[in-house]
Amino acid sequence: MLEHYDEITYYIQRLTGDKNLAKDLTQETYAKVLEVNKNSESKIQKAYLYKIAQNLVIDKVRRDKIIVHTAYEEEHHSIPEIDRPEGIISDEVRQEKLKDCIRSLSSQNKKAFILHYYKGYTRKEIAEIMGISTNAVEKNITRATLKIKEQMKKDY
Repeated sequence: MLEHYDEITYYIQRLTGDKNLAKDLTQETYAKVLEVNKNSESKIQKAYLYKIAQNLVIDKVRRDKIIVHTAYEEEHHSIPEIDRPEGIISDEVRQEKLKDCIRSLSSQNKKAFILHYYKGYTRKEIAEIMGISTNAVEKNITRATLKIKEQMKKDY
């Protein structure tokens, strides 16, 4: 019967927010169960323990006018924006718009931008691949980035 003791204590503590009160009410729960089932040798059901504990908490709250404030931490109990249906759709639309912006770039700007941001090449490596100076690579990446930002701002 005591195998659920810690579980019941934790349950009551979550309901009341008070560790000491939880221990007291757990003791009361077991006392009540033993009192009701003193002649029975059948195993006590876990659900029965929970029900008795819940009733004792309700009685205690009513009797003492305890108001339990449970902290609601939204970030722990809500779906992140990106996983919400509207977030997924919005992200897909934004990705499509970004692709359109990249497609609209000049070939040099587009190539430098993709090699740098999507392929992860350094400016020096891009300069070697494209056969231009690192200064020219920097200008191409900067122009591409500015044009993309400008286009994205128009829509968002």
